[in-house]
Amino acid sequence: MAAGALLLLALALGAPRAAGAGMGACYDGAGRPQRCLPEFENAAFGRRAEASHTCGSPPEDFCPHVGAAGPGAQCLRCDAADPARHHNASYLTDFHSQDESTWWQSPSMAFGVQYPTSVNITLRLGKAYEITYVRLKFHTSRPESFAIYKRSHTGGPWEPYQFYSASCQKTYGRPEGQYLRPGEDERVAFCTSEFSDISPLSGGNVAFSTLEGRPSAYNFEGSPGLQEWVTSTELLISLDRLNTFGDDIFKDPKVLQSYYYAVSDFSVGGRCKCNGHASECGPDGAGRLACRCQHNTTGPDCERCLPFFQDRPWARGTAEAAHECLPCNCSGRSEECTFDRELFRSTGHGGRCLHCRDHTAGPHCERCQENFYHWALRVPCQPCDCHPAGSLHLQCDDAGTCACKPTVTGWKCDRCLPGFHSLSEGGCRPCTCSPAGSLGTCDPHSGRCACKENVEGNLCDRCRPGTFNLQSHNPAGCSSCFCYGHSKACVAAAQFQVYHIRSDFHQGAEGWWARSVGDPEHPPQWSLSGVLLRPEEEEELTAPEKFLGDQRFSYGQPLTLTFRVPPGGSPPPVRLRLEGAGLALSLRHSSPQDTRQPGEAQLSFLLQETSEDVDPPLPSFHFQRLLTNLTSLRICAGPRSPDPAGQVFLTEVQLTSARRGLSPPASWVETCSCPQGYTGQFCESCAPGYKRETPRGGPYASCVPCTCNQHGTCDPNTGICVCGHHTEGPSCERCVPGFYGKPYTGQADDCQPCPCPGQSACTTVPESGGVVCTHCPPGQRGRRCEICDDGFFGDPLGLSGAPQPCRQCQCNGNVDPNAVGNCDPLSGRCLRCLHNTTGDGCERCREGFYGSALAPRPADRCAPCSCNPRGSVGEQTPCDPVTGQCACLPHVTGRDCGRCSPGFFGLQPGRGCRSCKCHPLGSQEDPCHPRTGQCPCRPGVVGQACDRCQLGFFGFSIKGCRACRCSPLGATSAQCHENSTCVCRPGFAGYKCDRCHDNFFLAAGGTQCRECPLCYGLVKEEATKLKARLTWLEGWLQGSDCGSPWGPLDILQGEAPRGDAYQGHHLLPGAREAFLEQMTGLEGAMKAALEQLRVLSKGARCAQARAQKTCVQLADLEVALASSEEEILHAATVLQSLVIPQEGPGQPSPWSHLATEARTLARSHRGSAAKIEAAARRALLASNASYVLLRSLVEGTVALETQRELEDRYQEVQAAQKALDTAVAEGLPEAERVLAAVQQVVAAGTPRLASLAAPGAPPEEGEAEDLGQKARVLERTAASRERVATEATRALQDTARAVLQKAEPLVQLHQEARAALAQASSSVQAATVTVTGARTLLADLEGMKSRFPRREDQAVLQRKAGGVRARLLADAKKKTKQAERMLGNAASLSSSAKKKGREAELLAKGNAKLAKALLRDGKQGHRRASRLASQTQATLRQASRQALASAVRRQEQEEAEQVGAGLSQLERQIQESRVSLEKDIEALSELLARLGSLDAHGAPARTLNETQQALEHLRLQLDSPGALQGKLRLLEQESEQQELQIQGFESDLAQIRADKQNLEAILHSLPEHCASWQ
Repeated sequence: MAAGALLLLALALGAPRAAGAGMGACYDGAGRPQRCLPEFENAAFGRRAEASHTCGSPPEDFCPHVGAAGPGAQCLRCDAADPARHHNASYLTDFHSQDESTWWQSPSMAFGVQYPTSVNITLRLGKAYEITYVRLKFHTSRPESFAIYKRSHTGGPWEPYQFYSASCQKTYGRPEGQYLRPGEDERVAFCTSEFSDISPLSGGNVAFSTLEGRPSAYNFEGSPGLQEWVTSTELLISLDRLNTFGDDIFKDPKVLQSYYYAVSDFSVGGRCKCNGHASECGPDGAGRLACRCQHNTTGPDCERCLPFFQDRPWARGTAEAAHECLPCNCSGRSEECTFDRELFRSTGHGGRCLHCRDHTAGPHCERCQENFYHWALRVPCQPCDCHPAGSLHLQCDDAGTCACKPTVTGWKCDRCLPGFHSLSEGGCRPCTCSPAGSLGTCDPHSGRCACKENVEGNLCDRCRPGTFNLQSHNPAGCSSCFCYGHSKACVAAAQFQVYHIRSDFHQGAEGWWARSVGDPEHPPQWSLSGVLLRPEEEEELTAPEKFLGDQRFSYGQPLTLTFRVPPGGSPPPVRLRLEGAGLALSLRHSSPQDTRQPGEAQLSFLLQETSEDVDPPLPSFHFQRLLTNLTSLRICAGPRSPDPAGQVFLTEVQLTSARRGLSPPASWVETCSCPQGYTGQFCESCAPGYKRETPRGGPYASCVPCTCNQHGTCDPNTGICVCGHHTEGPSCERCVPGFYGKPYTGQADDCQPCPCPGQSACTTVPESGGVVCTHCPPGQRGRRCEICDDGFFGDPLGLSGAPQPCRQCQCNGNVDPNAVGNCDPLSGRCLRCLHNTTGDGCERCREGFYGSALAPRPADRCAPCSCNPRGSVGEQTPCDPVTGQCACLPHVTGRDCGRCSPGFFGLQPGRGCRSCKCHPLGSQEDPCHPRTGQCPCRPGVVGQACDRCQLGFFGFSIKGCRACRCSPLGATSAQCHENSTCVCRPGFAGYKCDRCHDNFFLAAGGTQCRECPLCYGLVKEEATKLKARLTWLEGWLQGSDCGSPWGPLDILQGEAPRGDAYQGHHLLPGAREAFLEQMTGLEGAMKAALEQLRVLSKGARCAQARAQKTCVQLADLEVALASSEEEILHAATVLQSLVIPQEGPGQPSPWSHLATEARTLARSHRGSAAKIEAAARRALLASNASYVLLRSLVEGTVALETQRELEDRYQEVQAAQKALDTAVAEGLPEAERVLAAVQQVVAAGTPRLASLAAPGAPPEEGEAEDLGQKARVLERTAASRERVATEATRALQDTARAVLQKAEPLVQLHQEARAALAQASSSVQAATVTVTGARTLLADLEGMKSRFPRREDQAVLQRKAGGVRARLLADAKKKTKQAERMLGNAASLSSSAKKKGREAELLAKGNAKLAKALLRDGKQGHRRASRLASQTQATLRQASRQALASAVRRQEQEEAEQVGAGLSQLERQIQESRVSLEKDIEALSELLARLGSLDAHGAPARTLNETQQALEHLRLQLDSPGALQGKLRLLEQESEQQELQIQGFESDLAQIRADKQNLEAILHSLPEHCASWQ
């Protein structure tokens, strides 16, 4: 079947060859075109195919099936890197040999090559080919499914060509064995299973015929679809599924390696596609394959005709017709054409020529273009050039002659007939020139008339700009606008009538005067005939006043002279001379006019520049300017030519003018259209708001805008502004005092009232535009005079409260009057107190000084305390501001605390003096030695305090000590006891140990006493016991009570009495009820006190007003109430814990121990209270110092809004504080009453409890238990009250913290300072309250001692005091820590202030640098002095030379020796002067060096004074008499000038220092946001 398809295709493509036509030649032997085809070839041979998968990368083994060609080995290896073992795609299109077969091979199935993975082989043909067949020879078995695709053109889509598959529908979705019917689209790919069997295992062929199964294959030339179907530029073989035996499912590697694709040959049969117009293909200039086209075709496939071969449409060459492209017929006048299908359909020739030359047109350039002609066919076409307006149509005849419209003539109809003009679409129009404005007929081309000088327009019917009043008698046509030279636009004025100024000489000469050459002016000779003219005398007639003055209305009008002449005569030659406005001119008359009266003649002079007898004439403006101020009009008659005899009389002179009226109208009077700035009919005046550029310059001067900045008008003649809108000045350039703004912007509200007191003057700052008052009332300053001036205080505008006028600060003369910032501008508090003073008015001495701050002399005001650091409390503790008494340490005296008080010694820093403690008996007097502390002792007394007897003495008394006189033999030492008894050796006895003891005897030798036998000792021992019992019984009987149930018998039985047992036995009646009643009263008092605390907390508004100080006081009061409550509870607990015996003998009591403990605690408490007081005092001093520092920081740096807010808060705090003080004052008696009640209960309860504990009392155990239960209930109630108070305190503290957090965004330094100040004040007050409370409590405790004389009561009181003391100590420590934290904040603020001080110091250094710059200027001045000295030397040398020359001229030759001597002397003087000048220069250099090293912080005045003295010394030297005195006078003058400069420098330096100090003070007094400096 494939063979049949190939035969069929060969028949279709090779029919011409069968007919005998040559397939390779495009023209036959006769030169006729015929179809030609390239040779049939294997298009794939030698072209490199591309495969998507090729074995050998990496190397792999493959196992051909049995029957496959190749070596006998079962398995082979594919290695892409081995030339002998690779199987790449180049083997697809190489020369195929059956003997030595080569093949391309894909990876095996072991590498995943199997459906759906496809292996693609792509073959690019390089250009379009007409494919006949595609053949594949497989080295292995043929695939189960594969497809062939093609591209019809480069870059086009892949189109399916043929599918081969045993599963067409499943794999490709196409039916198998499809057939086409005639008429169906034949460009369809078929799917067949013909070549999809696994056999043969090798060498199977697949041949695809492109025309097989296509019904139109036998009419291939007539089927464009099949022609496109066989066209391909690229082929793609898609190998989609391998054929297997089904053993691949076991995935055996050997099995998988036996399945792969392998193709040994890939052939494509076909021809290079050239559409029958080329016999071969080859590379073109770019190296691409293309057809070598014939038949006048072009393109890679000969698919189109050449550009000029477009006479018929392109077609594919067939066997019947070659379809050669034919050239266009353009008559030789074009080389470009295009195919026109409509033309081809109508004429059979479709070539339409483009861009015909020689003005030809038509499809073949066969005729002339429209409006062109030629008189012969071979002559190029020429344009007709018919005038489009004058011809009837633009096409001319063969001779080029155009058909003209009426009134038009010419070969091309391009000109008008005579008498016509302006050739246009309607032909020519007749000339219509204005007779008044034109000089003749119109121009035949433009129609324009020849206009007079001042006339324009095609018809000469309108005046030129700057002229008006077109008149036929005016040689210029129109009169020039005068308008005083300010406008060129004018029109004829209305309401003016013709007016004649006339002299008819009926009544005489009428004011005319005559003057001849050389003769004075005289009246003319007049008669009834008129004024006689005497031309021979060249007499001039001068017009009277009515012809003079402002004659502007006569401009352009005639001056007519009427003469009486002899019969047959004529008037003489007459000239008219005009003078005025500094100008003079002569006018010639027009030709004489015939009056038709016998003997009468007239001459007219047109008063216009065209009538002048000079060339060039005067400009029109100046001529009218002359008439504006005509000062002279003279008629000059010249000599006549010979005429008949007779006299000539001037009978009438008439000057035509105008005046206001209606009829007849005078059209020559102008009304000007004035430009901006002018007004009036003739622009003779300046408009409002304008003035003469030259003051009083008259109407000719230009008007310029009034420089009043649109704030008023000005006098038009003088230009002086009449200002409004609150402005003043020559040009209203500034606001009047009391207003400010920018007047030059021209708005009515440019100047606004100054926001200053009394609407005083102000100005604006150029940089910021802010308004600053410049004339504040006395004592006020600031941008708005809102603050008081330096040295004044108040609040003039009420920015911080109610307005207060500025008053002078009262600092009691303790400030520098030249300094800035001496007092606070708001409060008046003095800030820069001098002479060691302080206070709001510098009215007291500052800390560390004392005296009177108001003393007349500054030296007598405040002296330093000079406290002795060893004896004073501390360096920070001030002395008494009046007496100067320092705060001395304990037992230190003297104003400066420099010595110990009498009775004290050993001054130690921080501790004071110790008491001498001289024993009152042993010392002769109380004072001791101030350093050693040794007291003066009495006889026999020793010790620093004279408090003991000397060794060997006894009997310490006011008389001293007596000698012991102990026996040296029996006494152990010379010292005896206080009863004068000596300490005896064993065996010795007696007061002086001068005898042996009982049962002892003196041994031989008298040196010792020996003991007697033992029996004597037993007797002595029993006797001693009896003696001791008798002594004790005697003492007990003396102190016992008769009511005691025991007596001496108890003593004898060994029952010793106890000194601390209760002595009572009976309970007082009603004691229990009274005690319970008092406890109930205490509980009620506690409730009332706590209720009052709540009321005070609400009144203080701690939660809203953040009254921190008040809250602290409330907290302190709450702590005190809690302490009182604890005391009540503790007392109840103590009472409850007491053991009350019912009967029997007395029990031991702990009261004596409690008394001892109470005394110890009292002493400790007093010491702790002293420490607390000292700590509180130090905190108070530190807080006061911090307060002063913070106050100095805060003043003048707070924004006004923040200050007002803080002051409002302060007022609220003050009100709350007053309310709190009132409440405290009301609650304090109640608290004192509660405390007194407690004390009374303790006082009353103590004896009652003692009675309760007495033996023999009735049974009261149940009552005691009830009492304990009541005490516990009271304790719980007090505890609950304490919790309520604690919660209230916490709520107040939380509220205060919230308020403080919200207050953080306030202004930085002020807020911190105010907060620290408030905290410090609170700390100080709390510490003060603590100290006061401690002192009060101590005083109360001391007073209670006197109320409780018994030791037992005092012991209870001391124990309670111990508890109070512990709580007070804890509270004091807590508040001390709070004060330390607050003072720490103050320290940080102090460091901030110190930082500001350093910044001020840097600013001072900057000013010092400025002073140094000024010093450098001074140095430059001194260098100029040096240059002056040099110039002086040069002057001296020049003087020497001049002196020598003068001497030579004055003296003769015989005086040469004298001259030589004089010159020698002069030379010596010059040398001395030079030496002197050199010394002076050195002195000046030294002065310059001294000035250069001048320090701005040192003593520049002294240095400058020395400089001045040195310069004075130089001046005196230079002033000494000598020969050079006159020459050196110049140097003296320059020195004086230098001295003045130095003095000026010194003055400037002093002024700079003062300015520097003032600037520093001003800078520090400004708010922070007003100045930013580094």
